[in-house]
Amino acid sequence: MGVVDPASGVWLGLPGVVYMWIILVCGISLFAYVIYKRYLLLNACQADPRFSSSAQRISGLFTFGIIQKRQPRYFLAGVGHIFIFWGFVVLGLRSVDLVTQGLGFHFLKPLMESSIGSFYNSLKDVFELLVLAACVVAIFRRAVLKPKRYQGSHSFEAYLVLVLICLLMITDMFFEASALSLKTTRNSWLPAAALAAEILPLQNAKALGAIYQASYWLHIIAFFFMLNLLPLSKHFHIITALPNIFFRKLTKGSIKPARWGVDDIEELKTLGVETLTDFTWKDVLDFYTCTECGRCSDNCPANASGRPLSPKMITIKLRDHAYMTHPVFGGPKPDNEAAQQEISGGVISSEEIWSCTTCGACEEECPVFIGYIDKIIDMRRNLIENSRNPKTFNQVLMHIEKTGNPFGKPASKRADWIKEAEDISARVLKKGDKADVLYYVDSFGSYDPRIQNISASIVRGLNKAGIDFGILGPREKDSGHQVRRLGEEGLFSFLVEENMETLSSISFNRIITTDPHAMNTIRKDYPGSFDIMHYSQFFLSLVESGKLNPAKTLLNENIYTYHDPCYLGRHNEIYDEPRRLINSIAGINFVEMKKSRDRGFCCGGGDVILWHEIKEETRMASLRIQMAKEAGANVIITACPFCLIHFEDAIKTSGLEKEMRVIDLMELFISTL
Repeated sequence: MGVVDPASGVWLGLPGVVYMWIILVCGISLFAYVIYKRYLLLNACQADPRFSSSAQRISGLFTFGIIQKRQPRYFLAGVGHIFIFWGFVVLGLRSVDLVTQGLGFHFLKPLMESSIGSFYNSLKDVFELLVLAACVVAIFRRAVLKPKRYQGSHSFEAYLVLVLICLLMITDMFFEASALSLKTTRNSWLPAAALAAEILPLQNAKALGAIYQASYWLHIIAFFFMLNLLPLSKHFHIITALPNIFFRKLTKGSIKPARWGVDDIEELKTLGVETLTDFTWKDVLDFYTCTECGRCSDNCPANASGRPLSPKMITIKLRDHAYMTHPVFGGPKPDNEAAQQEISGGVISSEEIWSCTTCGACEEECPVFIGYIDKIIDMRRNLIENSRNPKTFNQVLMHIEKTGNPFGKPASKRADWIKEAEDISARVLKKGDKADVLYYVDSFGSYDPRIQNISASIVRGLNKAGIDFGILGPREKDSGHQVRRLGEEGLFSFLVEENMETLSSISFNRIITTDPHAMNTIRKDYPGSFDIMHYSQFFLSLVESGKLNPAKTLLNENIYTYHDPCYLGRHNEIYDEPRRLINSIAGINFVEMKKSRDRGFCCGGGDVILWHEIKEETRMASLRIQMAKEAGANVIITACPFCLIHFEDAIKTSGLEKEMRVIDLMELFISTL
């Protein structure tokens, strides 16, 4: 018995080609309709300019979308996903071949019977086995190992799609194996088909013919069923992942404006996110693209500390809300119960919104570049506008508005720390003055007694190196980093306007800061382009140019480790400079913590926690101190004043004063000069 072409077989009096056309037209039409409905929601949302820097976007698409660079950060799951992804890429041509066979078109037959086709068929078979193995391992991990990061995901959908992928691989294996068994020649090495052939009734031609036809049509039905399932499930990411990576946010640490294209927020009827369509189209594309892998939540320090926050669940809840209020069949449902629920403080609870530290760990880990911080800030903006913020914020924000600092202290005392230190000097710049370096001290460096010590250390270093520098003193106002990340956009705009007027009244070549947060917000949230550096970068340049020499050797038994501040590390990718400055100190015994660099663990400070206690099981700073102890260190070096404050407090409350201590990098460095 020979091979009967799928298009030529007859069932219920109709040839296979008719069934194939029915399946194709219905499948493609339904798929196009669902995609169109999903597009309508995107189109109804706010603008978001994501078409600039095409070369950078294409490069990232290749690196993170095609090569899948972030996947192996979770090695076993990541490699399995790469196999599945490349399996879909390789098997794409096979899918076209099978569909066109059913339609009676054989334009790929010459290619498939050539030497190139022989190589492709062998490659296709190898990937079928790899994809099948990856799916089996994925099912085993979900069903047996049950990683915590999968909790809350749509498990049924995951199992269904994994089973469908397995079915596609198996049916093609049996289709190929039965076809080869019915033929007299074999011109390719087909390991998957050979494996399937081991259980085929090779001596029963009739049975082989039935298996050949059944496996083909089962494969086709599974293919079109899965195609239409994708935009209805969490596996929509199979379609949207590459576009989402292409349109990813390119500037870490920056915050989107209240509305793109709106300069005056007074023009807006509402601020932040009140309804689903207040999100941008890219935000909703993020919802569509979430793979529910849980990597974001697995690396979220707020989640680890027991705060009521899981980045993954934020996306899942917002996507479920979007699907309920904008269903595929029928129009939007503005009157149903789900649509009436508020986004900020409703779909996403206030506790979740305020639990975020904006550390960026979730965004750094996501393989498809889902953004979280901008969404969180937009929801905070709405809570602030509607006076649903924690009441502890009110006095702090009032102090900043009236005095330019969160302490409510007079601006005239902003430079008093210089007089109190006695052994240092710093010029307070007035309108029209010039300096090579402007030292932007910011509020905590000016008023907090503990952080004033760091400010004094920086000035000592500048004095010792003979740097021409100055500070703004009473004319300086808070940089506004925390203000903007709390969602108080109006106050932030006021601070920017005031500070920009002051900065434009003097001349300088570069700015240095104590605080990574101030550096980040002036660099990325302020208009204009400043040459701004964190002090660790600046003093490293002085050491490497020979202007400063840390000559004293540390003659002690301390073991030091370095904590990467989130806004110095992840948001600005400054990892090496602080470490090189540390290693310039003779005699230092330095070790790395397990979670470091782009996987550094947030101390919990710098934003909301400064003025509002969040309910949590264990403080993030306490967890971080434990990590330092596990690395064998007894001294934590950091380069952020807020990290220092939180670590010192956690050491005291944990009763670890005799075991651990924390020091700022500048304080350690200046002690060796």
